[in-house]
Amino acid sequence: MNAEFDKYSQTYRSALESAVQSTGFDMDHFVTAKLEKLRRINPDLAGTDFDFLDYGCGPGNLCKDFNDYFPRGRYCGVDASEQMIRQGQNVHNGKGEFFDLTSADWKQKNFDLAFAAGVFHHILPAERPQVVAEIFARCKPSGRFVVWEHNPWNPFTQKVVRDCEFDQDAILLSSINLERLLKGAGFSQVRTVFVTFFPKALARLIPLESYLEWCPLGGQYATIAQKLS
Repeated sequence: MNAEFDKYSQTYRSALESAVQSTGFDMDHFVTAKLEKLRRINPDLAGTDFDFLDYGCGPGNLCKDFNDYFPRGRYCGVDASEQMIRQGQNVHNGKGEFFDLTSADWKQKNFDLAFAAGVFHHILPAERPQVVAEIFARCKPSGRFVVWEHNPWNPFTQKVVRDCEFDQDAILLSSINLERLLKGAGFSQVRTVFVTFFPKALARLIPLESYLEWCPLGGQYATIAQKLS
């Protein structure tokens, strides 16, 4: 996977913009949506010191405005692509730490909140339990893990994935299977909220999304889990 994403390091943003253009939004909208949801899910962290892991961070898009939402959070991004990590280090210098996925440095850290957005559909199903176990080991006691994924039950999402040039290897997973995966690794209090219901043409309805989190028709979902050990 690292070699694959190395070749997209210079075109990553343009490829994403092309894939989501049918929604009417640009990529920054979806980055902001993730940060807003993370703060809403974890309001107690908004004003505290804590360690944050962005697993599969790419070029660190989440890092740019991370401290606007979590002023005292310490950002750490890891990715399998060395080129992406280099970009993150260059663009977001001083705002966070970036490590290659194989580096021992990040594996010596422990995190209060781990996040993986659009990562697991690039991981072979047979390898997913090992990845979840590694993240579980890196979470502090009572640490949380939030996984943001495409909803395979949404036909519009399926189109977006088909249109994305670096999602050709994607194997989408349902929230039910992801919940089972997280519980199998030892996570507790596992639950899912559905997100991304409306295109830009219906942007005035976006405030209603918080009332639709139960509805499995959202274009994406976030599964939340906690390590109680």
